[in-house]
Amino acid sequence: MNHNRSKSKGNISLLVIAGLVTSTIAGAYFYLDRQADAHVNASMASLVDEAQSQGLTLSYSAADASPLSQVVEITDFIITGHEQEPDIQLGNVVIKGFSWQDLNNNQNQLPLEMSVDITKGQLHLKQSMIETNTDIQTLVRILGDTIPFSTQISYQIQPIQKQLHLSLTQELEDHLIFDGKVTLGNMNWLMEMDSQQTHMPAQAMAEAMNSTLKGLSINYTNMGLIEKIRADISLQTGKTTEQLTEESIAQMKQLQATSAQHWGPIFTPLIDEMIKFSAAPKQLTLNITPVQPLTGQDFMMAFIGGEAGLIKLLEDAQIRLTAN
Repeated sequence: MNHNRSKSKGNISLLVIAGLVTSTIAGAYFYLDRQADAHVNASMASLVDEAQSQGLTLSYSAADASPLSQVVEITDFIITGHEQEPDIQLGNVVIKGFSWQDLNNNQNQLPLEMSVDITKGQLHLKQSMIETNTDIQTLVRILGDTIPFSTQISYQIQPIQKQLHLSLTQELEDHLIFDGKVTLGNMNWLMEMDSQQTHMPAQAMAEAMNSTLKGLSINYTNMGLIEKIRADISLQTGKTTEQLTEESIAQMKQLQATSAQHWGPIFTPLIDEMIKFSAAPKQLTLNITPVQPLTGQDFMMAFIGGEAGLIKLLEDAQIRLTAN
């Protein structure tokens, strides 16, 4: 009997302890969450004030931070520009990778990983811009005065390898998708940067010149933009889209012959792929995979070395272009 009573008391004690632990964790999270939200809202308020001083208007409906998942989410974020500037509706902005510990301890070092996702974005071109700019008028004929878009940007820092990986994906709805990835080396200067600095110190700038390009990949997916451009040119010139395509291919073949005569076969495979893409514009991918990382000095020598320097850089970079 006493044994059962002791067992019952033990169960009750465990339940009480479990309840206290749960309450404590929930309370701690609630406190952290409120503190994180306070940081985010204070930062947004400062950003709004700064924009106002520049004659811009920023607005948003909510800003929320989750310290456990390290996510900041801003909804209905809108940037209203001057008369000759577009209005940008960023829609839903999700920032991943911030650290609560860094916020709480006022650490200014860059996070090792971070990403920014923008969905339901829109670029609004004002009538005052369209009326006074022929280039914008052409843009509106092709894309319209409201351009839906989404953007994803991310980076990862590898401290041991001293590498930085960057990626960008940009989509213009019903027009195009652009993907870019780059790997940079000798990036230890970036890891020492203060994220609150608005200008790069002279020492860091000098060290940045030692950064290297280890790899680059760019992919363009056509979702109708090329066809819309050709249709607009067709309306302006009276030529059919087939004629415009044939003219484009003929021009590239002429360029190919000229480049082969002056610089040898180095550009021939690249132009071949451009011709394929012009005939059937689907995808175009550029890859740079150098045997040795390219330094700032390599690029400088290419610019001051004339044609020979440029050709050597292209050879060292191992540039590949692939269509469709």
